[in-house]
Amino acid sequence: MSQRLVPLLLLVLAGAVGMEVVAQPMTGGARAAAVGGATTALPGEVWGQSNPAAWGTLTGPAVSLFAAQAYGLSELRLGAALGVVPTRLATVAAQARTFGFDEFREGVYRLGLARGFRLGTSRRFYVGLTLDYARVTVARYGARGAPGVSVGWLVALLPTLHAGFHATHLNRPRYAADAELPRTFALGLSYAPAPGLTVMADVLKDVRFPASWRGGLEVTPVDALALRVGVASAPMRFATGVGLRLGPLEAAFAAERHYALGWSPGLDVGWRW
Repeated sequence: MSQRLVPLLLLVLAGAVGMEVVAQPMTGGARAAAVGGATTALPGEVWGQSNPAAWGTLTGPAVSLFAAQAYGLSELRLGAALGVVPTRLATVAAQARTFGFDEFREGVYRLGLARGFRLGTSRRFYVGLTLDYARVTVARYGARGAPGVSVGWLVALLPTLHAGFHATHLNRPRYAADAELPRTFALGLSYAPAPGLTVMADVLKDVRFPASWRGGLEVTPVDALALRVGVASAPMRFATGVGLRLGPLEAAFAAERHYALGWSPGLDVGWRW
């Protein structure tokens, strides 16, 4: 491994194991990235990264592709693909993503299930489960993998107010004895006080680090356009983005600024039936 790549590899490894000093690269689509990741309680979120229960709110199949590049470094590129299909019994989702470069690469392969239940005459309660396999490959050092189990729920408290919860890696997976995958718990709210306006807020707690507070705002002046802004702490980040929709075709762009490391752009395109 060249000396030039050693600091970069250390930075990537720090992000992979969840160190607070380095922001995680965007992983859950451009919409979530643009609102600071505050989508734990957001229904209709196709990527379901912040809460797999959101898949249960989808009314039709969807596919999406996502790409991001952290801090303008080509070595920190991420690519992901997603497919979601609602069925009579449950909504099924499959996702694959890759992050890194030749010297260091992390791949995650995920299968998800979500289902909705009726509470009373009008409210709905959704639960979601993901099973994933994460694999890290470091040049000249080999590869290690670990399976993970995560769960979430989402409930409509009112027609305009949702609450959500997400817990990741409940089985405490590890790449090695001292390389445990991040275990997090998130609790959030989303509120739509008026048509075309959604306010989101949540708190994310990694068991090893201080809580991260996240908030976002999405404004949809017309059906074809969405404007988004968000903020997150620990570490401090600001984000913005835009979403476009033309019939079943969707596209979204996000840009996130880390307080010390700079900008990270992300773009996704998708199709909803």
